[in-house]
Amino acid sequence: MFLPTIKNKKDTAVNTHELKDAKKALKRQIKNADSVLGDVRATVLLVEKDRSKFNRIDSAELYERKALVDTTQERLNLAKQELNSDAVRAKIMADERARALRRTNGMGATTDIEKQNTEFIVDSHARATLLMRQQDETLDDLDVAVSRVNVMSEQIHDEINQQNKMLDELDEDLTHVEEELGVVMGKLAKLLKTKNAGQLKTILCLTIVMIVLFLLVIYS
Repeated sequence: MFLPTIKNKKDTAVNTHELKDAKKALKRQIKNADSVLGDVRATVLLVEKDRSKFNRIDSAELYERKALVDTTQERLNLAKQELNSDAVRAKIMADERARALRRTNGMGATTDIEKQNTEFIVDSHARATLLMRQQDETLDDLDVAVSRVNVMSEQIHDEINQQNKMLDELDEDLTHVEEELGVVMGKLAKLLKTKNAGQLKTILCLTIVMIVLFLLVIYS
């Protein structure tokens, strides 16, 4: 589904950039597929949890969707394993050994001991090259992760600034309400000294206004 067959005849020791770009593209595809599959799985679980709300989806169809999610997950896991499988490493190792032998032309070895030494040198060179490639891939993955963290930190910073702005506005609103409440309470203190019916109605109205203002500040 995602990976080229190991029997591919391309020389990975020669097409290093092509191989590197292909692996990056494959990792992106696998990651995107994982994300989409996670959404599908969440939807299936939601339908399974509340069958009455999704009664148009019968049990057979729900079973098929669950089976599709499980099958796709298995294929994704297989793709991840193949990406760094022993077969892939063996292919890269063999290509590196072949390139080293072409460059050195056997290093002019004639005796068995010289040939054994040449084999050892070639194998060591191939392993070192493979290790360097793996380290490069690790650094690339780390760079992507760092970039993603930077983006997230910028988003968090913007969100914090927005929240601080909202808190400042809320503080200003509260200060304004407190000032208005102070005025209202002062008037109430004067009005409470009388038993006049009209003034008592005014007190009630002002009390309602005070409560409304307070609720508007809290829930706006």
